[in-house]
Amino acid sequence: MFWIALAVFFVLLVIVVLAKQKQSRDDGGALSFKIQAALFTPAERSFLGVLDLAVGKDFRIFGKVRVGDVLAPQDGLNNRARTTTLNKINRKHFDFVLCKPDDLTVLCAIELNDKSHLQKNRRDRDAFLVNACDGAGLPLIMFDARRAYAPNEIGARIAEALSTKTPNRIEPVLQASALEDADLFALDSEIAPICPRCSGLMMKRTAKGGENAGKEFWGCSNFPKCREILAT
Repeated sequence: MFWIALAVFFVLLVIVVLAKQKQSRDDGGALSFKIQAALFTPAERSFLGVLDLAVGKDFRIFGKVRVGDVLAPQDGLNNRARTTTLNKINRKHFDFVLCKPDDLTVLCAIELNDKSHLQKNRRDRDAFLVNACDGAGLPLIMFDARRAYAPNEIGARIAEALSTKTPNRIEPVLQASALEDADLFALDSEIAPICPRCSGLMMKRTAKGGENAGKEFWGCSNFPKCREILAT
């Protein structure tokens, strides 16, 4: 009887283990994952808004693009050299890439450098990307993270980088067609601050009524979701 009971126990144990494995496969491991809070950090999201203003509708901007989706090993490498080259770009990405709107040809890569790029490993990574893009003939533009940006300045730097790559240069001016209620916004080179509440881009507006009628102020571009205002 002891051996019979022991055999039954092991059979039941195997059934339980197999059942748990099947359940794990059926649920696809859903309990092992969670949704990230946001695709971009607040600083990256704000800078993306500035990029949109700087380039208008003539170009497409994509973020968090794998380096391996933009750069590939040169032809003619043997298998070992090709694998080594691919390993060097593995798990690396560009913050943003600028593309032609029709066929999405990549025109340049853009990096937003915060204080973390002062660390040695980040400096080594940046130096590698610079060398890799130089070898491939891809412009790589690096901007330092700031509390505020001048879209005209951003557009001018991009235009300079693309001047030898495409005849369609980006004009370093804001296009009114890219903005809603353009008459409310200042289309000049004044540096636009970043919203201290939601990190959105602030836009210059003019008060329509009340005791401050006619006065200019900075209003968050995410209005009405964010109603933060700043004095000019």
